[in-house]
Amino acid sequence: MRAEASPFFFFNLFMALALAILYSTITNMAGIYIASELGGSPEISVYSMVFFGLGNVLTIPLTQLLADRIGVIRLLVYGLLLYTLFSFLCSLAPTFLIFNIFRFCLGLSSGIFFVLCRRILLTFSPPEKVESLSFLMLLSYTLLPILGVSFGAWLAYESFWRWIFYVNELISLPLAAYFWIFFRHTDQKTPHPFTDKLGYFFFVLGIGSIVTGLTVAQEVDWLASSTFIMLMLIGITSFIFFILWELNHPTPLIDLRLFKNPLLSFSLLNLAVLFSSYFGIIILISLWLNIYVNYTPLWIALLIGIMAIAGIVAFLIRKFFLHSFDPRYTLAFAILCMALSCYYSTYFNVEVDFFHLAVARFLSGLGLVLFIYPLLHLSLLSHPKERSHEIYGLFQLTRALFSSLGAGLYVILWQRRQEFFHERLGEGLNVYSQITSEYFQRAVERFNLTSAQATSQLDVFLNQHSTSLALNDVFGFMGYVLVVLFIILLLSFTKKKIHSLINP
Repeated sequence: MRAEASPFFFFNLFMALALAILYSTITNMAGIYIASELGGSPEISVYSMVFFGLGNVLTIPLTQLLADRIGVIRLLVYGLLLYTLFSFLCSLAPTFLIFNIFRFCLGLSSGIFFVLCRRILLTFSPPEKVESLSFLMLLSYTLLPILGVSFGAWLAYESFWRWIFYVNELISLPLAAYFWIFFRHTDQKTPHPFTDKLGYFFFVLGIGSIVTGLTVAQEVDWLASSTFIMLMLIGITSFIFFILWELNHPTPLIDLRLFKNPLLSFSLLNLAVLFSSYFGIIILISLWLNIYVNYTPLWIALLIGIMAIAGIVAFLIRKFFLHSFDPRYTLAFAILCMALSCYYSTYFNVEVDFFHLAVARFLSGLGLVLFIYPLLHLSLLSHPKERSHEIYGLFQLTRALFSSLGAGLYVILWQRRQEFFHERLGEGLNVYSQITSEYFQRAVERFNLTSAQATSQLDVFLNQHSTSLALNDVFGFMGYVLVVLFIILLLSFTKKKIHSLINP
């Protein structure tokens, strides 16, 4: 058997990709334990996910260039070695700030995997296996983040959060050794000059400043902070310059002229909204259940894992959905499933049972695993086949960027709505309120609480209900966004240019 077609080769390739995807969300619930030990708070535990995603975004555009210069296998090995190093440094981090710096570096080293693994798959895979392996690779982008949340929560709860990164080292080093020993001789180098260094500089400065500014905005008080204003001014100015530069550069690093095609713009708009909602869903439900509803990480992991069951369903019916009709029908079904899940979640409160949580998660999981393949298929249809590597790079760039933004912004929205409801509900709890008087009377007479203990418990109840109402609002907002996206999808059927590209 040829080494290129060996199942063990593809297993190891998928393992390398899985490391990058799993560790994008592995600090979701584990981040609560990490932040509390390293001097942070649960509200900023999401930073480790945001900055990991930002690191991905900054290296994805360089992947094709580096692969041509170094060779795909060598680049994969170097990436795995750097990934091992920064994972080790994460496990040694003494403060939450240092930990997030190393998480950002971890994201930088793994960003190349997303484009590189597909290129290796297309190079080494037999033609008859390309479609099934590509589908499995795409499926991993929706299922592995869920498993990452569960795995990280289990390790942090049952053992110690630093083991999350120790385990990573035990996997990445053998993978690097395997690819280096057996496949480095297969590399072919076709170096191209890097002529767009200035454009890349402004891309890094613009995206880095905007994402960082939006992530820390809640903690630094938005426009009241000179730090936030400075970051946004630098970011927006740099990003505008980057757009103008790329549109006029003869060999741009990121060819923004591709967006002139309406089908590509339509596909990436859907991808941005759906992946930001996806990360918002898994982060918010995990934090809410863990902090305010007293679910243990293991039960939350089981609940989120139900979303993975939908992946099995999607894999079994993939041929029916992917080949029978226009991919927009599959996309429409996926959006409706996610919207229905969001609206169903708007009725949750602190007394919600496991069954209702599981139903909502299964619906969202079914939508998640069905939207990514149609969107990639539509994106690749937008341009000739020879530009497929560029299209796939844009696809991964959009996915990583809006996953990172969705993780940060939906948590901020939840926090702000929580403060709003805490204030509104608390207004009626005063010494003149009959409800408050009856509460203190029962607390003292029936439960033998002191006045201070009763007040503290009342604040706990207030936090629980305000966060539940805030969560309902955020899920309702997601639902409205998805409905708007569904309407845009319906309007695409009236556009002859889009229809002609899909059905030539």
